[in-house]
Parts: sequence; C-alpha cells; structure tokens
Amino acid sequence: MRLNRLSKLFNLKRLVRLQNDFSTPFKALIASSGVISKKIELLIRDNTKMSVDRSDLPVWSEYFSEKNCKVKIENGLFRIIPLDKNYPEYFIKGCSGAMTYHPERWAQDNTPPLVRELQKAEWGRFSQHGEDGVVEYLLDKVGINHKFIVEFGAHDGLNMSNSRYLIVEKGWQAFLIEADPTFYRQLNELYKNDNNVILRNCFVTKDNINQLFRDAGTPQDFDVLSIDVDGPDYYLWEALTEFTPKIVIVEYNSSKSPTDDYVVAEDKIFELGATKDEGASLLAFYNLGKKKGYQAVYTELYGSNLFFVHDSVIDNFNIEGINPTTLYQPPQFGELSGTAAPSGRGYK
Repeated sequence: MRLNRLSKLFNLKRLVRLQNDFSTPFKALIASSGVISKKIELLIRDNTKMSVDRSDLPVWSEYFSEKNCKVKIENGLFRIIPLDKNYPEYFIKGCSGAMTYHPERWAQDNTPPLVRELQKAEWGRFSQHGEDGVVEYLLDKVGINHKFIVEFGAHDGLNMSNSRYLIVEKGWQAFLIEADPTFYRQLNELYKNDNNVILRNCFVTKDNINQLFRDAGTPQDFDVLSIDVDGPDYYLWEALTEFTPKIVIVEYNSSKSPTDDYVVAEDKIFELGATKDEGASLLAFYNLGKKKGYQAVYTELYGSNLFFVHDSVIDNFNIEGINPTTLYQPPQFGELSGTAAPSGRGYK
C-alpha cells in the first residue's frame, strides 16, 4: 500500500467533507483514497448509488481541492462546476476514467445547422466514437468515387477503427498502415484473406507518405483519409501533396482554445505526445485545410476528431456559421487536475 494512499484513508478533514454527500462516508473515504482498486458501490444521501474505482482518483482530487472546479455528488454522478463561469457545468459517470457523461455541444447558442445535423448522425459500430455515422452522412452528400479508404494508424483493424465498417459492410477497398508490431500482427490476422485490403507495417513520415500511397495503388482522388498517429498528424497531412481525398479525418488537440494557432515543434512531437501540448490545435488544422483546398465541417462531441470536406464537393453542404469557434469542442476525456483545457477537462 502506498503511503500517500494510506494518509488519505485516515484523513479526518476528508471524512467530514464526504459526510455532506454520502450515507456511507467512511466507505467513500476508502474509495477516494485509491487503496482498493476494485469497483466500490457508494450510497449517496439522495438515496442513489455511485460506482467508483481507482480510475476516478483525478475527480476525487478535484472534489477535495477544488483547484479548477467544484465537484458535487448528485444522482449517482460527479457534477463538475468550472470555477470560470464562462464555461458550462457537466457530469462525469464513475468508473469511466474521467469521461464526460452525456457531453453537450460547446457553442450551444450558435451551433451551425450542419454541425447539428452531423451531431445527430454520430454513431459507431467499430469506430471509437461517432465516426462511422459521420462518415456515412458525409459520403451520402459528396458521393463515392472509388470506395477506397486510407487509415493510419489502423490499430488492430477492429477496435477504434474508422475503416472497418466501410470494409465489411460496404465492400470497400482499403490501405491500412500500422507501425506497432503487436497491433499489426492482429491487423494482418484480421485481413490476411481479404484481397481488398492492403497492409503495411511501417512508420509514415513526411518523406515517404506520397510514395507509400503510390505503392499501394491509391487512387489520386480517393474517398476517405483517416489520420490518427498521436503527434505528427499535422505534418503528415501537410506533406501529402499528390492525393486529394474527398473526406479527411484528423485528431486535433482540443485542450487548445479555438483562437490558438498551435502546432507542436517537430523535434518535440514524441516528447509531448499524450500531453496538453501534443499535435495541433483546431485553428491550425482549420488553416491548413484552407491552404490544401478543404473546409472543416465538424468536430465530434467527444472533442477528438475534426472532419474536412474537399472544396470540389463543398457546395453539397450548408456551411453557414461554420468557423473555428463554432466548431470547437473541448476534450471530454482525461484528467481533471492540472489540465490546461479551457473547460477544466481533458489532458494531463
């Protein structure tokens, strides 16, 4: 048992704080200490129950310290109240790794019509969040050229996949790249008998990206590109000069505000991975898209992916009111304590 957890277990001040919210404050103290890793069921004073485990420690930290926000216990949920009143309240469900419960659109008062439509279209069968539904909606508007998708990193091809639904349900061809050898073995096992899927186990770089696409026989105006490599995404899309997919999906750093034109320095890409300074901000990607002939049209509710449509088909959409501020969605994930996210959520 770690000593810091032991000190939290015998902390009278914390016990008094918990008495305000829980019918079983000592049990809540044990849960908030992290001494026990398994799931603990707590009884709240409003007669509802809350399930928590060690993944909720960042929320408990805010509950006791209130550095970034106030945390109250209501209806079996953590109610998060940012100290900055410019930002809305939200709820987090226990045992969820500090994920927002029922996230809402950030710019609720001026959400563009297209964003509202795409928000309703979110659903995921294989994708991590709502990407499957968003891509299907966009393809229905822009039409399909080749039934061809490129995805890197493709992970194991099954979980958190933006290509799997199109491959197995729509009969698409795909070029999938994964650098991690373990995930690639799983990816290869999944598609070893599928002649429609081309696989590569390699790192994509600025120097090889166009050649990799050429070697795979990728059509110049293929349909969907999904980039998820946790760091150099901006530089890789910038370097892709020989191909113009209709739809592009990238991960943006949602801990940066919509007015922050931020791109991680190339020599810091891997050092700053999975921190508040990884990747590139929404504004940086928005501007890059403009230079490359793309219009950003959507950010999913989770605050992770940004969707672009090529200018050649943008007339199929109503882009009224769309700009970095109305598109912006803050991170609905990560640690609360010490975050740089404007909302007090997301990223270490």
